[in-house]
Parts: sequence; C-alpha cells; structure tokens
Amino acid sequence: MEPWFWWVVAGMFLAGIHVFIQRIGSARGYRSNVLNTYSALVSGVIGIAVGLWLEGWQEITLWMIVIAVVNGTIYLVGSNLRMDAMKHIDTTILLPLHKFVSPLFALLIGVLFFQEVLEITEWWGIVLGALVPLLLITKSENARQPNLTKGLWLMTISAFIVVVNAAVNKEAVLAFESVILFAAISHLGSAPLGIIASRIRNHRNKNNTEVDLVSDFSPELLRLSLICGVVQFASFTTFLYAFANNGPLAVVYTIHSLYILIPIILSIIFFNEHWNTRKVVAIVASIVAIVLMR
Repeated sequence: MEPWFWWVVAGMFLAGIHVFIQRIGSARGYRSNVLNTYSALVSGVIGIAVGLWLEGWQEITLWMIVIAVVNGTIYLVGSNLRMDAMKHIDTTILLPLHKFVSPLFALLIGVLFFQEVLEITEWWGIVLGALVPLLLITKSENARQPNLTKGLWLMTISAFIVVVNAAVNKEAVLAFESVILFAAISHLGSAPLGIIASRIRNHRNKNNTEVDLVSDFSPELLRLSLICGVVQFASFTTFLYAFANNGPLAVVYTIHSLYILIPIILSIIFFNEHWNTRKVVAIVASIVAIVLMR
C-alpha cells in the first residue's frame, strides 16, 4: 500500500471521533460556532507547538498564512453548517447523505480542476449512491425529524464547502513544505471569525438559550473543547499528510468519507437514535458506493 493510504485511514478513524464529539456538543445545546471555535484554538495552539519543534519557524511565509487563514475560515463555516444540520436530522440520516454528496463534489472538482480520470467502477458508485436518498427520505422519516428540509439544505451546502476546503488543502500541502504549521495556522485563522460570529449572533438575539462563546462558558464546555481540539489536530494533520504523499483528491476524500460509520454507531448506542432495516441498507449502500468510487 502507498503511504498516503495509511495516512488517510488514520485520518478517517480520527475524523469519526471528531464528528461524534460534535454530536455530543449538539446534544448539550452548545452552539456549533462555540464548540468549533474553541476546538480550533486548541488545535491551532497544539499545532504551532508541534510544528515549530519539528519543522521550524523559517517554514512560515506570508503566503502560507494568507492561504491557511482562508482555508481555516472555509473549514469553520462548513463544520458549523454540518453541526447545525445535526439539530434538524438524525446522525444516521445526515452522515450517509453528507458523505455521499461530498464525494460527488470531490469527484467533480477532481475531474474539472485536477484532471483526475474516473474508472467505470467509480461511475457505478455514483449510480448506486444516488439510491441512498430514496432509502432515507420518506414521509414517515420527514415526520420523525425536527426539520428534514432545512437539515438537507444545510447538509448539501456543508458538503460542498468541505470539498472546496479539501481541494485547497491538496493544493496547499503540495505548495508548502510545512504540513503541521499549515494545519495549525488554518485552525488559528478560523478562530477570529468564530468569535466575531458569536458576538454578532448574541447582539441580534438576546434571548438565545444556546451556550454562548463567553457568557455561558463552563468547565464542561472547556473539557469537551480540549478533547475535540486534540482529535481535530490529529485528524486534520493525518488527512493533509495523505495529500502530501501524493494521494489523489477523489480517492483520498472518498476513503476518508468512511468515517461516517463511527459517529452513526456511537449515536445509536449513546443517543438511542432511531434505526431500522431501511437505514442499515442505506448505510451499506453508501459505503459500497464510496468503495466503488475509489
């Protein structure tokens, strides 16, 4: 196996844990922006310390900082939208759809911008994956979900944004020598946007009951943010190393998408989310589709 394969497999497992931590934050009523901003700060601080130790400050350039900050901003927006979608759709529905739609975007971007050639099995994967929404979205499911339509819109927008983020990551790690420092600056660069967004939202909605970035800060939020930040740093760095070792965008992203199994299973176990045979078939179909799209 190529080195990039093992990097993306490691990133896949870590990403699954990271998303489940976000699910915990969503269940506790934390704003997506709050948890993700604090986690980004933790991840960034860890990355700067590790990056300066292993790679040295001389690897940092102005152009790297600019690209990393833009990249971090894109990531925060996509992550916030995905976490917001979890408030409207069960994880067992959201993640299979999200991780089918986003690889589709990745394949399109790979073909159009990176000239990656699709094999016949990948096209079959697209056809199979198109059946997944038909298995998941029914009248009874619409009644069961808090707001299925809104959740689907948030999911689709988030899927597109995270793929754009992945494409920027691929270009950046090929352009810069320092992978760890780029990851760290990306996360630190997203934090100011998160703080500004929190202040604006508070100003507009004084009666919001969700946890605020400053006024409702708690030890529980701190602990969850620390854990989420550590996992986020490890997940993002291994994902970048897959690109740094010449992993193609479409293949790396679709393999990475298999992480959906982890938060889905954990959400069923710990949050008693609804599941049935139709959802199991949909999850299996989405996984087979992703494998074919490799």
